[in-house]
Order: sequence, then C-alpha cells, then structure tokens
Amino acid sequence: MGKLYKINQKLVFTYEDTYLNARDSIALGPEFPLTQQEFSSDTLFPSLEDRIPSIQNPAYSEYCLAMGIDPQERDPFILLSTVGSKGPSSFIFYPIFNREITPTDIIEFRNMLGLTTREFAAVFEFSQSSLNALERGRITGSEILKRLEILLYFPNIALYFLLVNRGYLIHEKWVAASEKLKIMAQKP
Repeated sequence: MGKLYKINQKLVFTYEDTYLNARDSIALGPEFPLTQQEFSSDTLFPSLEDRIPSIQNPAYSEYCLAMGIDPQERDPFILLSTVGSKGPSSFIFYPIFNREITPTDIIEFRNMLGLTTREFAAVFEFSQSSLNALERGRITGSEILKRLEILLYFPNIALYFLLVNRGYLIHEKWVAASEKLKIMAQKP
C-alpha cells in the first residue's frame, strides 16, 4: 500500500503506484488523499499517531513488554511496527529491512581477517566463484548477501564457522582471524 520513511529529519509517506491507481483503494487517513502520491511532515502524521496507544494508558507498559520493546521507546517506526500494529484497522504496519552490505564491505571484512577469496569461501561455505563475482559487483546474490551480512554483524557466528572449518587454514591464519573476530564480538 505504501511506505513510511525518514529523509533529513522529515517523515515521508508514499503510496505505492498499484495501490494509488487501484479502483477500490481507500485513503490511509484524511491527510493522505488519493489525489497525490507523497506526503511529508516534521512530526508523525495524525492518522499514524492514532495507531499508537497513549503513554497515559495504564496498560501501555504491558503492551510494550508484550511486544518486546522498552516502554520508554519513542521511535515512531518501532512503535508503529510493534504496539501500533495491533490496533483496530485494516492497515498493517511492518518494518522493511534493506540490505546495505556492499562489495567493499565484504572485501574489507575478508582482508581484515587476512583471508584469500579461496580461504574465505572455504571457511564460510561459499563457492569461490560466487564470492569473486559478488566482490566485483557482477552479481547481487541475495542468498549469499544474507549469509555475509550475518557474518559481518554477528562475529560469534563467524567464529563458529572458523572453528568448524579451521582445517582450511594454516594455524597462524586461523589464530589471527579468530583473534580479530573475538575483538569484533566484544564491541557493543
């Protein structure tokens, strides 16, 4: 139906073309008429603000805890996709996750570990040709990107692969890569 996102401290809502042009579409709220596609505001739009329970509501803390968020949370995106998603409406709010990992990130991670493409592919169970193509920007490889993103953001998982597949590396390289991952894992 549409997307809510933030650009330079402004909240922007954009209807998707298919929804905007459908015969049976209804406006998300009075501030979102179907006569235009994009809307911006310095604050959360009233129709969306109404989806989030009041902080003064005695059960507000319980709503938050049931959804796994801190009752002190004020990020409108988190609130809409958690406590705001449970209100009475035909609209559903959910977060969209964009992968922002780049070939440069992969190369830097591999180089930081001191591994060749052959070693990196063997340890983390990728095909070397896919890794090479990804690093050169010739393929997008969403499945390989998902796994690489996990390795980059969760160094303990990368450590597990390094432990399980350490036979692909000489001992010195394995020790050096393990130490670097342990340091990464300690950072908040």
